[in-house]
Amino acid sequence: MSTIQDVAALAGVSVSTVSNVLNKRESRMRPETLARVHQAINELSFRPNQSARMLKTGRMPMIGLMVPSIANPYFGLLARWIESAALAQGFGLLLCNTYRDPQRERDYAEAFMAQGVKGVILGSALQADEHLKPLIENGLAIVCLDRGSASDGLARDFVSVDNRRAGLLAAEHLYSLGHRHVTFVSAAAQSLNRVARLAGAREAAANLGMELSVWLGDAQATYEESEMSEVGHVAAATLLRTRGESTAFIGVNDMLAIGLMAGLQQGGLRVPADVSVMGIDGIYLGSYLSPALCTVRQPMQEIAERAVEHVLSRMNDPAQEPRESIFQPTLVVQPSAGRRGKMPA
Repeated sequence: MSTIQDVAALAGVSVSTVSNVLNKRESRMRPETLARVHQAINELSFRPNQSARMLKTGRMPMIGLMVPSIANPYFGLLARWIESAALAQGFGLLLCNTYRDPQRERDYAEAFMAQGVKGVILGSALQADEHLKPLIENGLAIVCLDRGSASDGLARDFVSVDNRRAGLLAAEHLYSLGHRHVTFVSAAAQSLNRVARLAGAREAAANLGMELSVWLGDAQATYEESEMSEVGHVAAATLLRTRGESTAFIGVNDMLAIGLMAGLQQGGLRVPADVSVMGIDGIYLGSYLSPALCTVRQPMQEIAERAVEHVLSRMNDPAQEPRESIFQPTLVVQPSAGRRGKMPA
């Protein structure tokens, strides 16, 4: 394995200079020097020894990750990839659940800052984020997941799948299977990713001449992410009575789609012989259902790695212009979405 001395020798710099790069103390470093060190690190595939670093410094530098709830398998897998990417850069991860509560997000962020954490990845995609302003003004580097950029002047970065396209792909796929009456099912659209997915499905329906109905959960109800499957199950009970001509359903995410499909099957409908069901996210649980869940997949590993890259960069240079990274989703064809069939009376 390569050592820090090997990196220093290849880059033609001192060991202390390499150490400064590894610890993100780069603000006074010449660009050409920084470039040589990064090139040497890449050529040697150098990874710092975390145990040795902790023994020497007594601590590991950390970044924070705030997600709605780790009980949702999507956020569990996302946290796994973010932790892996952070460790590769010499950082540990502090994780907390915020339940999409702005005050809880602010409280956690302030607690992180009090412990010396300088960067946070935020996964709630709330429509209003004024609560972030004092945190950013006090020097916290923030990367927002699962939403597009904002023109509010706050210095933060954005990393997301193209949620609008995800909804569009789901609707287009059902149309290609012969479905002309589709229902989009979601909890109350309080987050930007849900709004964007619905907008994409509506766009596809308008372009194709497909009728799209929308079922939204109770706007007054507060659902935890772990309860999204229950939202789908509740929706199924209603849709069994009021489905109209719909022969296919799109769940705003996979967990909701899982509950929806179970409820429809328990109500006597066959999936996909009678109705088709799709989700969005691409979590691993969907492939173990019977039938396996047709979905639109997010590239979670790539999203996680880019989020870590952005937050570390902003920690090093807080004044940089906001950046946005949008990843494209992919359709994962599975048996839960099939050719249009006649629904039972």
